[in-house]
Order: sequence, then structure tokens, then C-alpha cells
Amino acid sequence: MSEPFHRTETGIAVDLPKPIRLWVAENAAAAATDAVVLGNPVHRRLLGPIDPTSDHDDPLTELQRQFAVEGSLGVLVKTADARELSEDEAEEWIRGLQLILAATAARLSIFDEDDVADLDESDGQTVMTIQALISLMIDALDS
Repeated sequence: MSEPFHRTETGIAVDLPKPIRLWVAENAAAAATDAVVLGNPVHRRLLGPIDPTSDHDDPLTELQRQFAVEGSLGVLVKTADARELSEDEAEEWIRGLQLILAATAARLSIFDEDDVADLDESDGQTVMTIQALISLMIDALDS
């Protein structure tokens, strides 16, 4: 397989196998769903107060963050099968993949590198794959 993301004259080409595309879409949808469920660790990680000593943020700030989270994850769901992304969509992929990484970290109770080292092989591979996809998309946008 060639690089999963590479620049073309019109945008960023996406060369991911179907199972990875499906996994990205499913995890984006799951993160969007979990983010709005109060008490879910994903909610606290993605939409919790910016100031952890506060119980809540300004309502406008909370709403803006919720729209941003839903927007980035929505782009991933809608474009998971796309063969090419615009630069704006590619940037949303980066944000969306970062949100999936944060949601995964919340679900797996990852708070630092030691927690990552203690993961079982499957969960560790998942985290490394998300990190690699983010890095590769950044490289494609920078090329």
C-alpha cells in the first residue's frame, strides 16, 4: 500500500483500506454520541470545562465546543469513503482523529504515557494507529 494520504493537484488523496475507513466512521460516530452523554468519560474529556476546577464553562463556550466536536466528527463520518479530501476536510480529519484519540483515551483511562505502556496489545495498537493516521495526514497537508 502506498502512503495512506498524499497531496494531489486538487486536495489530499485518501488510500485507506475499507476496514480502516469503516473503523474511522464508526469511532467518529461513537465519539460524537458519547460526547453528549453526561457522566460518560468521553463527555468529560471532549466537552468538560476548560478549567478543571470549574463545574461548567460559559454556556456559549460550551455550545461552540460542542458544535466544533460534532462538526469535525461529522466530517469524518461523511467523508470516510472519499477518495480525495479538500484541504479543509483534511484539516477536519486531523481534528476528528484527535477527538477519536481523546475519546479512546477516556474509554481506556489513559492519562499519561505509563498508561499507554500498560495497555494490552490490541488497545496499544489502536492508539498507535490513530496517532499514525494523524501524523500522516499532517505530513500530507505539509507536503
